[in-house]
Amino acid sequence: MKNFVRTTLLAATLAGVSFGAFATAVPNPPLPAQDPIVQHLKLTNDQITRIKKLHQQLETDVSQISMKGIKDGALIEVIKSGKWDDAAVKQQLAAFSNIEQQARYYRVKYYFYLSKVLTPEQRQQVQQDLA
Repeated sequence: MKNFVRTTLLAATLAGVSFGAFATAVPNPPLPAQDPIVQHLKLTNDQITRIKKLHQQLETDVSQISMKGIKDGALIEVIKSGKWDDAAVKQQLAAFSNIEQQARYYRVKYYFYLSKVLTPEQRQQVQQDLA
């Protein structure tokens, strides 16, 4: 269950962090020169390399988030038991919230350093695209 939670959290984080093709697992990703995001923002090879390193760091950070507060099947057991265990439910939900908060922290950190890689013109283009 811990691996499932970790894998699910990692998948959700990567989906939320996706910045074009850099964050998605594509069987045959386009060459950098052919990537629509790279072409649209006119990213340099140096920028592509730096963004890939930032993304690898994000994956590493998220994969190292501690899952020690998660108890396998605790919420399911409360439901199956037919008895409400307020403390157990609150403890599990707090543990989930803590993990999500840490993942959000790493995403914000990723976006911060990603914005440092882009030129002012590229940042403006991204803002226009997201508006």
